[in-house]
Amino acid sequence: MSKKNPNSNKKSGGAGFIITLLILSSLSGFSFGGIIAGVLLGLGIGKITSIMGSGLDTTTHNRRDRERQIREDEAARRQAEENKKRLAAEAEARKRAEESKIPLTGDKIADQVITTGINMLDTIRKENAAIPDQELSEQMDNLALRCEQIFRTVSETPSKAPQVRKFMNYYLPTTLKMLANYRTMQQRGVSYGEMKEARETTVHGMNLILTACQKQIDNLHRDNMLDISTDIDVLEQMLKRDGFMENEIVESARTAAEAQMRYSSAPVMNFPVESESSDIPSASGNAIQSE
Repeated sequence: MSKKNPNSNKKSGGAGFIITLLILSSLSGFSFGGIIAGVLLGLGIGKITSIMGSGLDTTTHNRRDRERQIREDEAARRQAEENKKRLAAEAEARKRAEESKIPLTGDKIADQVITTGINMLDTIRKENAAIPDQELSEQMDNLALRCEQIFRTVSETPSKAPQVRKFMNYYLPTTLKMLANYRTMQQRGVSYGEMKEARETTVHGMNLILTACQKQIDNLHRDNMLDISTDIDVLEQMLKRDGFMENEIVESARTAAEAQMRYSSAPVMNFPVESESSDIPSASGNAIQSE
């Protein structure tokens, strides 16, 4: 919106004053009273003319409405861009999940863990490429591998997704922040002493998170470990009941005795030979014989 020239406003007011003064003076025959009245009235009309010439802003509210609308439109545009980026990131994460053979499950919580986790894995790999440090690089490789194992477990068993909530919401974001800060310090040319201390702290922090990753994996598979232990107990009981465990003990003892006889002249215990007509070994045995 263009601004009016204040000089033109003053000229408009002055012209109004002069015209009014001349008109009243002429009507009064240029008498003293007429001139005084003309001056006063001219000043008033001149002021009014000046104000009118300045152009009163009758669109103040409209301008404010337009400015508010512009701000709202800008906020809506930014929100739309953020939503677009978020949807694109989720689509890209789904694509990477398919490429990395970590399939989505259809479970909302589990799929959120998988897609967010894949994005974090990408960030870890980018930080790995940007930080030229062999020890830290190996730690980040191990971190990516263990995280992938966690996400794969969630993909296979979606009901386990809530178990990794704290790991996803705190441990991994804190690790990524730590790596990003260390990379920034490297890129900004921080002094050797400060960088050395920062590196030691970062390496220590990575060791902590790697330990946490391994414990997270163990916790996710604790049920499997209990199942294995239960299955082994049942299997052992069945083997004992069917007599297979006794045969294995006898066979192990026989092997040990044969090995002893090959390497020494010490007396060897003779073990009963399993009867061909029975699956149950004979309970009788020969006594220890001297040479």
